[in-house]
Amino acid sequence: MSTSALSATDLEDALQAVLKQGSLVAEDGSHVVDGLEPRFIATPYSAAELAAVLACANEHGAAIIPWGAGSNMMLGNVPERYDVALSTARLDRVIEYEPADLVVTVEAGLTLAKLQALLNKHGQFLPIEGPLDATIGGLLAVGHGGPSQQAYGRPRDWLLGCRIALADGTIVHTGGRVVKNVAGYDLSRMMVGSLGTLGVIVEVTLKVASLPAREELLLNTHADKIEACDAIRAGALRGLALRAACVLENKAAYWLSGPASAVERTRRELYEAHDGETERMDAEAGVQFGGALAVHDASDLEFRATVPPSKTAPTLQEFEACSRVLSLGIESACYPTVGIVLAWLSHGDVNAYASFIEQTRRAAVDAGGSLVVTRAPTDLKARLDVWGETSALSLMRSLKQEFDPKSILNPGRYVGSI
Repeated sequence: MSTSALSATDLEDALQAVLKQGSLVAEDGSHVVDGLEPRFIATPYSAAELAAVLACANEHGAAIIPWGAGSNMMLGNVPERYDVALSTARLDRVIEYEPADLVVTVEAGLTLAKLQALLNKHGQFLPIEGPLDATIGGLLAVGHGGPSQQAYGRPRDWLLGCRIALADGTIVHTGGRVVKNVAGYDLSRMMVGSLGTLGVIVEVTLKVASLPAREELLLNTHADKIEACDAIRAGALRGLALRAACVLENKAAYWLSGPASAVERTRRELYEAHDGETERMDAEAGVQFGGALAVHDASDLEFRATVPPSKTAPTLQEFEACSRVLSLGIESACYPTVGIVLAWLSHGDVNAYASFIEQTRRAAVDAGGSLVVTRAPTDLKARLDVWGETSALSLMRSLKQEFDPKSILNPGRYVGSI
């Protein structure tokens, strides 16, 4: 649904005037969001062109949805309106990289795969997880921390600064290239997790890390998921060399990472502490195993709960009990050391799914956490806010009003339908 008072011809003429030839095309079905199609797809060649598109849209009251690789477009509420898909595909250059400084500056449309390939050549990597085809700007806009945050922290911890195109076309540069430059109002970190509702990230400066000397995966089989959770929590208290630890079905998966001696000590301690079956994988097999966790094409509903680490096992129990009562199929993966529970549901209807989310969200909140629906059918999204409630909603509305008073950026898709 587009802005009714907006003439498609007027908007097209205005956009064509600020973009190079061939950078504006009619929607071809490739940029649909929750069943809504934009009128146009704009693919600027530079940050300046992207900012000009925003200024034009702001002037005409056209709704913009920023688009990286499209790997996380299922996240968010149904848009209120949608006129232009703003692609960052051509903003994919490496601006500056000095391996000795452990700092890299790239445009927001560069994919995670291309950045990691560049860094790996110099024995480095970016400890932010996500689909390899996702763009760096898109990953930061979503802002979800992955399992490696146990060892490396959240995505915002690796962001030193960025250039942001605001709704009125202004480009601002926040933060700094060097690690010590962290004083002042941190607008760049505020953009992390804002889903592009306050501005569009066009360039980022990131810290990077040295590749671990050794990595491998250890799978310990337990009686059930709860026993596996307890084993991981106990292991984490011993100061082991773990990048992440995950419970999948009745297995505790330990991602060992660090100096060779530390990995060997950790493997030995985990062997000694476990009486059951153990399987050891090399680093490549471990990465493939971890990637398989994200593949759940048969599910209808996907959600992510974040709770205090000590509440991970009880929260998982609550989710599985609720799925049994509602006769829903459920698959899950949980990370007890960081308090993340991922789940995929199937074999239900909209009413059952809505009831499940209502009950499990209440359980997550009671545990001191939150629950976000990361993928759902459009008819289910129409019945609930995928983000849940937050005490910060008033502040978030104020920020939206300050940065995007005409609500042209991702209107309706964020918390509280902002």
